[in-house]
Amino acid sequence: MDFVCCFLLLLFCVFITPKTLFAANPFPRYIVIEDNVRFWEDIYGRYSTSQAVIHDSDNLGIIYEIVPIVNHRMVGASKINQPILKGVKRKYSKILRQLAKGAPPRNNDEKRVAALFGKAGPKRLQKAADSVRVQIGQKNRFLEGVILSGSYMAEIKRIFQQEGLPQDLAYLPHVESSFNMRAYSKFGASGIWQFTRATGKQFLTIDYVVDERQDPILASHAAAKFLKNNHKLLGSWPLALTAYNYGPAGMLRAKKAHSNYENIFRHYEQGHFKFASRNFYSEFLAAVKVAKKLEKSFSVLLDKPEKTLHFTLPAYVGVEDLCRHFDISTKIIKKLNPAIREPVLQGKKYLPKGFVLHLPYSARHKKLLAGIPKHIYHKKQKPTKFYRVRPGDTAGEIAQANGIPLKALRQANNLSKTAIILVGQNLRIPDNGRPHQLPPATLAATDKKKMIPSPNARLSKESLPLLADSKKNKPAWKNIQKSRSIVLGEIGIREISKKQNVAQGTIIIQPEESLELLAGWLKVTPATLRKLNNLPTNGLIHPDEELRIDLSRVSAQKFEEKRFDFHLETEEDFFNTYKVVGVQTYTVKKGDTVWELCRTKFDLPFWLLKKYNIQLNFSGLRSSQQLTIPIVKTI
Repeated sequence: MDFVCCFLLLLFCVFITPKTLFAANPFPRYIVIEDNVRFWEDIYGRYSTSQAVIHDSDNLGIIYEIVPIVNHRMVGASKINQPILKGVKRKYSKILRQLAKGAPPRNNDEKRVAALFGKAGPKRLQKAADSVRVQIGQKNRFLEGVILSGSYMAEIKRIFQQEGLPQDLAYLPHVESSFNMRAYSKFGASGIWQFTRATGKQFLTIDYVVDERQDPILASHAAAKFLKNNHKLLGSWPLALTAYNYGPAGMLRAKKAHSNYENIFRHYEQGHFKFASRNFYSEFLAAVKVAKKLEKSFSVLLDKPEKTLHFTLPAYVGVEDLCRHFDISTKIIKKLNPAIREPVLQGKKYLPKGFVLHLPYSARHKKLLAGIPKHIYHKKQKPTKFYRVRPGDTAGEIAQANGIPLKALRQANNLSKTAIILVGQNLRIPDNGRPHQLPPATLAATDKKKMIPSPNARLSKESLPLLADSKKNKPAWKNIQKSRSIVLGEIGIREISKKQNVAQGTIIIQPEESLELLAGWLKVTPATLRKLNNLPTNGLIHPDEELRIDLSRVSAQKFEEKRFDFHLETEEDFFNTYKVVGVQTYTVKKGDTVWELCRTKFDLPFWLLKKYNIQLNFSGLRSSQQLTIPIVKTI
């Protein structure tokens, strides 16, 4: 019997190739990324947010120093930490440049750095001098994420299993968000899976009423589908996971250039395949290992799933009516239904028909669920009513014309006590106001320069005449800076006409808009807009360009409402997480692009840069052009 077993084992070893064994492991830990994986294991499991790791960005096995810092959650931490970390980076860059010039190491720090690079030549040392990087530890933040994940992990794993995918993919949110449901990036990525709007819209409902990216379970269904598509396109999980960060199209190009993940990791440097994309798969492997270890620890008490009642709404309904009927607060509604956006909780919009509402699980609520009065239901959604400010308008006059108190207008638009409004600003008119018929055209081209670009911009005193009500209300200069009103750009239809009995309009494309997005609001296909504007099949649209739109399926008013809500949602979400604390001036250099300035240099969304630079042309920058750069901090 023993002889037979040994013979079969021998046959197994002969016929099972390394490739077959490799295929059995969906997430291989390649030798080429070993240093990177160990680095991220230490970031997640060893170093806290009170420690900064100073390292080489090309070789994560090279650690220069661990620097103690003030915890980022403490008030004023960044002001203390920034000069310290800047000084440490400068120190090691200086040492490396001296070594690159052939200078012998003199002190202990220089000897230690020289030993880290061994026999490396001047070229490598010079590159290292430009690649000193700071990574803040995440141990305590990662632990919090593991605790939070207890509420959802079992269900997320079930979702991935149901899709026929490896269950370890359920640990990816540890890399993306540490399971923070309210995570929101400067570029609009939201929820535990950090879906952008463009990607999320493929699988989820995202609008001014509901954002399903915020619901961990709904977003997990979407993540499973997205990752499954990535794997089908790219053929391996290391590539599919990297595509989660870099994009499927980008990884497909990388695969065609270098054939497999290991070669891509070693050699691919095209486009925006930088530090984050290159390390994404390593971070995932590290997160899985550290999270599983913490889950097994007796000292870690994981959150538990909350059982709820749920039912599908047969019509539109106001949250205040539901809270009154079920005797619960809006806070509980939000907790159990994280996809609901603030305008619904504030009563500006109804919950939509077909929404699956979750309620506290109890016998009392079961009984109340069976007796919901029909009168609280509505056939239609509350419309968005807004008014575009014109020269000479005052907030008081606008409020009076729409039959509402000035205070209501101020509260609906986060205006300061002096109710400062700006030419070109869109003001939301609260529900109790009378519908205001918007004119078909927006500001004339000559008025475009009068629009003020930012809710928190430090304007010059010469800008005071640009305030719509400056002459009548004479607001103090300091009050302008206190205003947190959201100022939307020229998003109206510039002109409306009929061509071959089809209503058409002209708009100026705004940042964050795409052909697919505009076509969706207009209820036409992107191909229709391409044909109308003589655009090539794969041609892209760009901010500041004119675009003809087809108004045969929706009214101009409805289109403007959808467009207004989209931009308002984008800005409200941003300012719920970030604030502008000041501005700086930047002189454009040769070769600069708006994309590089926003994404790489200043870490800002396009629309925010545009607001501070109303004359900014997205298609090209002029050398020596002066830009105003907002300084943004997390709230």
